This record gives sequence, C-alpha cells and structure tokens, in this order.
Amino acid sequence: MNSFSDLNLCPEIAKALQELGFTQPTQIQAQAIPMLMQEGRVDFHGQAQTGTGKTLAFGIPLLQKIDPTVQDLQALIVAPTRELVTQIVKSLSAVAVHQKLNIVPVYGGVSIMDQERALRRGAHIVVGTTGRLLDHMRRRTLKLGALKTLVLDEADLMLDMGFKEDIDEILAVVPETCSIWLFSATIKPGIQQLKEGHMRNPLSIRTQTVSSDVTTKNTKQYYIQLGQRDRLDGLLRVVDCAEDFYGIVFVPTKVAASEVSHILAKKGYSVGALHGDMNQHARNDMIKLFKDRQVKILIATDVASRGIDVVGLSHVVNYSLPKDHESYVHRIGRTGRAGKEGIAITFVSGQEMGKLRRLEQRLKTAITRMPIPSLDDLVDIRVNQALTNLKQQVTPVQTKHKAVTRLVEQLQAYSKDDLCNALSNMLNDRFFADIAERETIQVQTAYEAREPRGEGRSSRDRSDRYERSDRRSSGARDGNTRELMLNVGKQNGISKYDVLRFIIESNQLPKHELGKVRVIDRQTFFVVPAHRADPIMKALASKKLGGTKIQVSAAQQRA
Repeated sequence: MNSFSDLNLCPEIAKALQELGFTQPTQIQAQAIPMLMQEGRVDFHGQAQTGTGKTLAFGIPLLQKIDPTVQDLQALIVAPTRELVTQIVKSLSAVAVHQKLNIVPVYGGVSIMDQERALRRGAHIVVGTTGRLLDHMRRRTLKLGALKTLVLDEADLMLDMGFKEDIDEILAVVPETCSIWLFSATIKPGIQQLKEGHMRNPLSIRTQTVSSDVTTKNTKQYYIQLGQRDRLDGLLRVVDCAEDFYGIVFVPTKVAASEVSHILAKKGYSVGALHGDMNQHARNDMIKLFKDRQVKILIATDVASRGIDVVGLSHVVNYSLPKDHESYVHRIGRTGRAGKEGIAITFVSGQEMGKLRRLEQRLKTAITRMPIPSLDDLVDIRVNQALTNLKQQVTPVQTKHKAVTRLVEQLQAYSKDDLCNALSNMLNDRFFADIAERETIQVQTAYEAREPRGEGRSSRDRSDRYERSDRRSSGARDGNTRELMLNVGKQNGISKYDVLRFIIESNQLPKHELGKVRVIDRQTFFVVPAHRADPIMKALASKKLGGTKIQVSAAQQRA
C-alpha cells in the first residue's frame, strides 16, 4: 500500500484523511491496515514504537468496520493511561468526523456517573483504562456481548504496570467471534502468554523499530557522567545554562517526581510534577500549564507521561538511565519535532557506562559525552542575559510618566560611579544572587582522576552508602534488633533509596543505626535496634510515602 487511496475506504473516512492531509501511510499503517480490513475474525499482533502512527494503523480499519446504524458497542480499545485514552479518542474522532459515531472515553479520576450516562446514550466505540472499564462491566453499564473488535494498545506497558489480571478478566468475557488486535513495543514473556492464551492463529508484523531515524534525526543526544548524589546540581546547571529551557525531566519514581519538583519550586523555577498519584483533574491542569508554557520544567514518570503530545520542547533530560531502549526512544522522541532541533541529555554513573554503550549499539547511534556545565559557563550566560536586559532598558521610550522626568532630575545629583554601582547592584540581585550559593560539582573530576575507566567509587548512589550502614549499626553488631514492615513496595513506585531517605530524614533514626532494607512488590522490610522499634512504629504511622499512608508493623520472624 503506497497511498490511502489504494484502500477501498468508505467515502467519509477517505474525505477525513484528505482533509487532515494524510496521503501516505507510515510503515506500520501500510503493513497493518490491509490485514485488519479482512472480513471475519482477525487476530493480530503488531510490534511498533510509540510515535510511528499505530493509532491510525488500527483506527482506520476499526472505523471502517463499524456499522453506524447498529447502536450496540462494537469496538473496545484498552490503553494503559488516561492521557493515552484521550489521545486515541482525539485521533479517532478526527478521522470519524463525517461518520455518525459515538466514541466514549472511560477512565478513572473523573465522575463515573457522567460516563454511565454517556454509555447509556449508546457508544459504538469505547476507549478506556482497565480499572474503570471493569468498574462499568461490574455495574452492567458496559456490555460486551455484541463486541466485534478488542484492541489492546501498548500491551507491554499495561503488563509492566501490573494490569495482567485486569486484561485477562476483560478477555474472558468477549465473544468467541471477537477479533483481538494487540499492539506493543516489545515482545516480552507476558505478550507471548496473551497471544497463546487468548488469540487464534494471530497475524504478526514487526516494523523497524529502534534506530537513529526513530529517535529523530533532529535530536542531539548527550550523556553526562554523574553520580546519584550530584544529579540535582547537574540538572540545575543544565537548566540554567540552556538559552530557554522548556522540557521534560524523566525520573524513575513518583516520589522522585514530587521531591525534585518541590526542590526546584523552592528555588524559584517554573516547575511542575506529573505522576500516577495525581487525580485526573490535577493532571489535566498540569498538562495545560505545561502546554501553555506557564510551567517550563515538567518532572514526570514514564507512566504519567504516556500519551502527552507537547510541541516545541527544547530538552528532554533522563534523570536516570531508562530501564530499556524502548523507554529511551519514547522519552527523547518528545523533542526535535516539527523540523526543530532538540536536545536529549541522560545522566549516567561510571558503573552504567556499559549499559549506555549497549544502548548505542541497539539504536545504531552515537550518544556524545557532555561535560557538566561549569560555574564559568553559567556566569557567561548570566552576563549576556544582564547585558541584553540592559540594552533593552537604555532604548528611548517615546512616552514617559511625569514621575520619570522628576526621577531623572533627582538622579542628576549622583555621580557616574554612584549610578554604575547602583545599576550593578540591581543587576546582581536579578541575575547573579543565586550563583554565589551554588557549590561547584567536583566529585566527577575527582573520581575520573583516580579511575580512568570511569568505574570510580564516587559514582555510587546514595543508597549504596546507606546500605553500608548495615555493617556499622551498633544494634546489628550485638544482635539486639527488630525487623519492621511497611505497607508499600515496588508497585507503589517506591525504591530502596526512597525508603532509606524517608526513614533517615524523618529524624527518627540516625543512619548508622539503620540495618538492612528490603523492598518487594507490596511491602518493605527494614532492621532497626530493638529499643528504637516501638517509637519508630508510632512516629511513622501518621506519615505518607509515595502518596500512601504508612502502616508499620513488626515483621514475622523468618525461620
């Protein structure tokens, strides 16, 4: 298929595509659409990256198959996040503009009653997240008895988010004749299990995924070798030394998103956070502020940022190395769009250089080393900003308030040196006051001098240093310890470092007294001196970690 005109599309869809300026299909669209337009049940798996046009790859054949005269629900699209649901509905609605179809979005964080009313009015297509879809199925406001097509979009991300049981529950009630279309960026074991357990002789295609073309040729890719404890300072240097920073900073957990954004906000930056603990209204408000550039720095997790389409980003910063190459491609693809250049910067420790090199090999691209912007770099930029501001101020103004004339008369009494001193003080307060407070980042240079291959000790993150407190703990040495348990874990977006910092910085326990910490899926265990256990349990019980109210209890003794 070289053109959409090669397809036997209904006039309404063909007209909409022409109005939208869509003439040539992308690679995934050219391969998938002819397969999906076949009659009868068609089970399908398409592997393609985000941003390759896969929404219309399933959207066009889906709209082609819908019968507007039948009021039953005919297609269900399941997506991992609310933002992606909104994006899919927007894309489908644009192509279905000349069809009389009802496309209903369904997701959590907003009124379920409004959604119930929309579903009762009749929906040809429903697009939703798993949790809210199951809520409606249990309320009997969403019935799948007449369903013709089920689409699982970004299925690998849904599995990563722990939605396998929800997906299985939905798949268990779809009709035997229902087509199942599965789209993912990767083929993980869970994807294969879905195919083997629920699909019948699925057709499969795999488009060329990760390459320098997909990561966008307009994006310059860099890395900064930086230890965990210096990354906040490194981020501030990157932001300050950019001509006009407008970008997303990707962090690994929702706790990190909240904390980094809070620190930057206290320092006066135009910053906001986006993570899974925010309700839908708060997320929508934050996205709008960011799109309107009232917020210039967005600190976000991968999950929260899925489906957000913001144009004109100057930077993407990976606060930590993404867990896989697909996530890296997805992240940096947010900049360098619409013919404009963008910059992607990734923070890595010396111990992570091997992972970075493997990422380069997989992407068939070079990620160039960037030195940490120095204080001298920052000073040069601020001087230029101050001089630019000064030039703007010395430009004559045609109309002045009479108060300005009186002020000029009073200024005549001051000498040139006095006026220069006053002006420099004003410019200092505006452009240079914070520079004196910055600490020079010396750790990087120090460990590189000791370790030429970049495997220096200083690149270890703070959690490694805290972990060594296991051996220093006086309680651990004499054996008089107790193990406590928290009701949060990895599935709450909590890392070992988050727990270590939470306990130590709550002023309940000196770090040398904290023993071993273990974080599992839904729980966290940590060892403390026995005499401190009860006060710690009482103090932490009223606090929150990662947005969850903490429950602390004594862990059961293991044999």
